[in-house]
Amino acid sequence: MRKVLVLAYYFPPIGLSGVQPIAKLVKYLPDFGWEPWVVTVGDVAYWAFDGSLLEEVRRSHILRTPSLDPPWLLGRLKGQNEVKVGRRTQDLFVRLHQTFLVPDNKLGWIPFALEGGMKLLREGGFGAIYATGPPFTSHLVGALLKSRTGVPLALDFRDPWSRSPFLSVPSPLHRAAHSFLERLSLRLADICTVVHGGLRRNLNLPKSAPEVVVLPNGFDPEDFLDAPSPEGDRFTVTYTGAFYGRLTPKYLLGAVRELLPGMGKEIRLVFVGNFRDEERKLVRDWGLEDVVEVTGYLPHRESVRRLCRTHLAWFMLGRVPFVEIWVPGKLAEYIGARKPILACVPEGEAARLVRRAGGKVVPPEDVGAIKEALIEYYEGWKDGKLPSVPEEVVREYDWRCISARLAGLLNSLS
Repeated sequence: MRKVLVLAYYFPPIGLSGVQPIAKLVKYLPDFGWEPWVVTVGDVAYWAFDGSLLEEVRRSHILRTPSLDPPWLLGRLKGQNEVKVGRRTQDLFVRLHQTFLVPDNKLGWIPFALEGGMKLLREGGFGAIYATGPPFTSHLVGALLKSRTGVPLALDFRDPWSRSPFLSVPSPLHRAAHSFLERLSLRLADICTVVHGGLRRNLNLPKSAPEVVVLPNGFDPEDFLDAPSPEGDRFTVTYTGAFYGRLTPKYLLGAVRELLPGMGKEIRLVFVGNFRDEERKLVRDWGLEDVVEVTGYLPHRESVRRLCRTHLAWFMLGRVPFVEIWVPGKLAEYIGARKPILACVPEGEAARLVRRAGGKVVPPEDVGAIKEALIEYYEGWKDGKLPSVPEEVVREYDWRCISARLAGLLNSLS
């Protein structure tokens, strides 16, 4: 059993979808000969926590360090609690850290993560370092550890860095700093993983670039053990995740509104995750209270169970820059649930995957097309002929298979 040093700021018991990929990889890597030793941050205040994910990584060794960043400092004041921050306050924090902190507001974690990583690496037996980001502070720590120890480095990109559509920089100097740090980290890396092929094209690769390998987001088959089947006498459409920016259920709600009153008693929309006040107002104004169920944030296992009880899985992407390379992690779990998928997305990587999975793609703001798709799936439900996901696609997104591929990449480094 070889040891791999994992650098992951976001790690259980922190919740939300961004934590699940590294938690699942850490869970399954020991099955393929690699023992994870995780360096992460200590108690922080955050949006959501999920203790069930912490139980899943019990085979790993976890070193929790202090930091000097907003979530950790807030955790000193409020304890390890879920923190609710208004949109204006959140936007102000984002503008401040994009002005003064490069690459991100986790910069204050570097000295502590570096010290913790060096302490573990001095013990020996490590065949690789695996740093996942965002935050891309993790990549800087990984690069520093590689330069000091020579232990092979793998960098995991789950989002673009210097070419990210969400990176709003106040000056060309800031963008140049992001670009320089990204290229420096990649120059020191021995291998790089990305979650889909479109992201590979958005890396700022240096001339001496490492090999770039696609390791997609996945689903955990254990999460689906004893999962319930769809129930009830209403056609259920489910979305898991939060809404933010141009991610909105407005057009889906508008399509269902046009289907009332005819299908009103036979259709139900379930939103598993955070629901904004503006969406709640739409539900009230359009008289959809008897159609819409909002669960709020649920532990991951419960979120999966709600997904398994649905007849149709839905998601959308707004028309934002680089949307063509964006593949939400929830899509892998929709595939794992073997549910038909209705995707309201522009053309791109997500649309191609949905079609491979046998789903339907319509433009995100086209209420008429959404309505027609809902009617088609509704009629399939009535006839007992809803489609399923091809098994070869399901296997491709199994976290066990993805972890085996990562272990193979780590083997090639050591």
